[in-house]
Amino acid sequence: MPEKEPRRRPDLVGLIGLAVILAVLGGAYLLFPVVQRAISYQDCIASGRITGC
Repeated sequence: MPEKEPRRRPDLVGLIGLAVILAVLGGAYLLFPVVQRAISYQDCIASGRITGC
């Protein structure tokens, strides 16, 4: 009887890499409006406009 090779687990490096990339893109998508608002507020203050910021 030939001996069976031990069963190998599937390689998950590609799937984990894809999940990390999607998580980074999703986080950037969610954080972009917050960062944009903060930068535009700083620009408004720096330009000297006190009202309308």
